[in-house]
This record gives sequence, structure tokens and C-alpha cells, in this order.
Amino acid sequence: MDQHKEKAYHAVVGALVGDVASMGLHWLYDQQQIIKVAGKHPEFHAPDRFDYQDKGYFAHSGKSVGDHSQYGAQVLAMVDALTCAKAYSEKCYIEHFREWFDFGGYWVGYIDKPTKITLQNIHQQESNGLPVTRCGADDTQLPAISKLIPLIACFHTSNELPAMVESAVRVTNNNDKAVEWAHALTLLLQAAIQGHTPMQCVEMVRQTCSSFIHEQVNLALAEPELSITEAAQKFGLHCDLAAAFPVIIRIVATAKSYEQGIRDNILCGGDNCGRSIIIGAVLAAGYFDEEGSIPCEWLAQLNLNGKVLALPIQ
Repeated sequence: MDQHKEKAYHAVVGALVGDVASMGLHWLYDQQQIIKVAGKHPEFHAPDRFDYQDKGYFAHSGKSVGDHSQYGAQVLAMVDALTCAKAYSEKCYIEHFREWFDFGGYWVGYIDKPTKITLQNIHQQESNGLPVTRCGADDTQLPAISKLIPLIACFHTSNELPAMVESAVRVTNNNDKAVEWAHALTLLLQAAIQGHTPMQCVEMVRQTCSSFIHEQVNLALAEPELSITEAAQKFGLHCDLAAAFPVIIRIVATAKSYEQGIRDNILCGGDNCGRSIIIGAVLAAGYFDEEGSIPCEWLAQLNLNGKVLALPIQ
């Protein structure tokens, strides 16, 4: 396996580790409360309803350290689709999405709004005898992009990748702005896999993507005197990409290691799992085989799904 393929594979692993590391404090919106219950090393914190104190939403009852959030499950649904078809097929992706999240699916846990609406739309299209396509919610939250990491990793050199990405986004988030953010993420991760530094990846996104994305990157990098947590509070800690994308960019641009980036993201609070998938993928590729790569003790916390090893990375 050449180094670009290794970086691509590492991006998928980094996304999954980031999700697992963040899950215990997912949707806790009070930054001081996070430090109070988990300290300045909050990764792999055991989920506990008592920690939230009405300062967030406790979504992961019954989960333990090492378990994924629903975002990690979204990544694994895409992994299943890609390893089954050995290519990207919208039909195959929808089938595996349903295997994970529909009635009797593999996933047992919280179901977010875009996923609920997507499943309702799928059933509605079927009941009306219509082909199941573009079945996603009209929504711009993080599920639009979190599941894309395996797809980008596998086909990062393909000219067909933008069309694949748009198709995959519209399966769960049938929204033009969601697609625009997804194309920015695609370039960000492609650049990391190609060997650019995290800050170079951010600059490529700023200089190459639409004026809307250019403005979002400018927003993310403004006021460098603000700490990561202060900047995140300013951008917003919720699930919508209008807030989450600047937080992701700020952390990717400033993190000196995978560990720092994931830790900073958890300490920001809010939808840390949704952001950690992207941050983890980019930093895992960007710091692959360097001092700042994923810590071995963090990798040991991940129960790696065997199908990840079979991804058809080109």
C-alpha cells in the first residue's frame, strides 16, 4: 500500500477514533461543566446522565466507553455499502443505511432528525411506487457530511468523486447548501491525503471553493487571539453546519497534533461527535506517520469494524 492509500485508510480510522473519544460528553453545551466532570483530558469519558445537569442533551444512555455515537454508525453504514459493492452505488448505500437505521437495524440508540426524516421519506417513496432517490431531509446539519469520510478516502483520486459526494449527501440531507459544505470537506480531506499540512488544506479550501465557503473560512480564522473554546462559543456549538464548519476549520488549522485537535473539540462542547468525525479524519491523514499521529492508547480504545480493513481504497 502506498503512502497516499495509507493516509486515506488512516483518515477513516481517525474519524472513528474521534467519534468514540468524544461520545461520553456529546451534546454537553457548558464548557466549564465539561472541565468540571472530565478535566482537561476529557477523551473517552464514560457517558453519565448526571454530568449534564440540564446543560445539554444526554443522548447515549446505555452506551459505554468505546462505543460509537450515531455519527460513527453513519460512517460504518457507508463502510458497509462500499465494501459490499466495491464501488459507490446510491442504491447500495440506501440499502445499507436502512440496514443500520431502519426498523430492526443494527443501530440501537439515538436517531437524529435528518435520519428520521430520511427514513420517513424512503417509506413514503416506496408506498407511492416511486424510485427511492434524493430521499434526504431538507437539512444542513452535520449528518450531511459525517458519513462521507470512507467515500472520500476510497475515491480521493477519482474525477467522479464530486458526483458521488452529492449523491451520498442527498440520500440523508437533500439540500444545496449541505452539498456545498460537503464539496469543501471533500477538498479538505483530499488535500490531507495528498500530503499537505492541515493549514495548507484549509488554505486550499479558502482559495478554491465558492465565495460562501471562502467567507466561512475567513470567519473561522478571524480573531486569532481568541482561544479555541472562545471562538467556538462565538460560532455556535450546535449541529448546523453554519456553526460547525467554522469550528472544524479553526481546529484543523490550529491543532499541532491529532490528540490536541480532538481534545480541543471535546472541550468546545455541543455537537462534538459530529465535528470529531471530520477533524479526526483530516488530522489523522495530515499527521500520519508523524509525532502528532493518533496515540496508540487511543487506537486501543477502538473496536475496529473488520469491514474497514476491506475498504476499496484506490
